Amino acid sequence: MNSTNNADPRIENPGQKEQRRGFFGGAGRFFKWFWRNRRIQVFFIIFTLVLPIFLLIYGIVIPVKNYKPNPNSTSQTSPPGDENGGSVSLSDAEKEAVRAIIRKENEKAYRQSRLTLAEKDTIYAVLDIPAKALVLEIKGVTVKKAELAEIEISNRFGLISHENLLPWISEPFTLEKDLATIPQSTMIVKQAPKDTIEAQKQSSKPEPPDSTNIYYTLYFDRNLVIEVEQSNPFEKWETEKVITYKNIKKQESTRSVFRMLKNPQQTDQPMVIKLKLNDSDAKAIYRAFPTKSHLILKL
Repeated sequence: MNSTNNADPRIENPGQKEQRRGFFGGAGRFFKWFWRNRRIQVFFIIFTLVLPIFLLIYGIVIPVKNYKPNPNSTSQTSPPGDENGGSVSLSDAEKEAVRAIIRKENEKAYRQSRLTLAEKDTIYAVLDIPAKALVLEIKGVTVKKAELAEIEISNRFGLISHENLLPWISEPFTLEKDLATIPQSTMIVKQAPKDTIEAQKQSSKPEPPDSTNIYYTLYFDRNLVIEVEQSNPFEKWETEKVITYKNIKKQESTRSVFRMLKNPQQTDQPMVIKLKLNDSDAKAIYRAFPTKSHLILKL
């Protein structure tokens, strides 16, 4: 009988056993060497703990702390006490009084911006953060109001002092460019029929609505960036426009991180506000909001 063909499969191959033993033996030797070498342990701790903390402080905390958005960078002023880096301890009543003053100053800036744009004949937008609304107006009259399902504001807003933030929002923002997955205006190109018979054959049905997921970004002056996306469930498949949009946004994010690491003191970091609203409102606002139009930000 040929015993080689009837070998018990439970018997482990000596080569495989030696291979496993070699792998675990190598790993064991590595850990023994690692625990004996104090210098390697120090380098490991630096790269796994200290380096990420350093990058976080150098690339995020310092740039945000030093960033002071202002419509006129040449006339930037510092609040009292900032020169010495001191802080003032306030009671609860005094803090509430300061909050009331801030609210009134923000409201005054908002009303002044509305009065300025109400004198013009162009459409403009009002982003009302407390009311969670995005409004289109002409001469102070509301022509479209959209309720916001979600609002996400950049952490930079909370780290900037009111004295620096107030002049930044006291003037309307001007739209410079945009990036979107939907067209600004719908245009249908049809070939003219040769005669009445051919005209009757052509379909008179309206075009189907856009089936792509809605994303768009509005880039304003003074580094304000508004990112909008639909709150409705997305399509399971993504069109080429959506893929292109997401790739461009990823590249923007990567470039922003490298710029912060290269120069933490830069003052042109984007101030991003992300909004979610239903698809019909998102389309209507984007298509009714022309380039070089204005936006009022109410905080």
